[in-house]
Amino acid sequence: MSHEVADPGDDVACFQLSAADAVWWASVFKTLGDPVRLQLLVHLAALGGAEVAAHDICDVGVAQSTVSHHLKRLRDMGLVENRREGRIVYYRMGAGVRSALMQILHQRDSANTPMISSIPEAQNSGPLSP
Repeated sequence: MSHEVADPGDDVACFQLSAADAVWWASVFKTLGDPVRLQLLVHLAALGGAEVAAHDICDVGVAQSTVSHHLKRLRDMGLVENRREGRIVYYRMGAGVRSALMQILHQRDSANTPMISSIPEAQNSGPLSP
């Protein structure tokens, strides 16, 4: 049995999760596992911290009521923040979330991993075969 010794330069502590942290991260990944929610988060990240009214986000291919539902899910996870002004709800990227998202996207770009759409199995737009 081989045991690897961690390089002193590695931040090993970041790979150790408490049970509560593991549950929270699993919830974050589950929340971001929905393509519409991920698109909404990226859309808000592109605004650089600026607010946008929920009814002005309509370019994600779903009904406005669905957009509002997904924004609520993102807010519940702490990924976006909101404020209400009368009947209008404004959303923006949560504090620190934009930089974390940009770091993740940069890592993916640096690793030169293929886009899902470039994987042959993902290009089949027909129904899944049994």
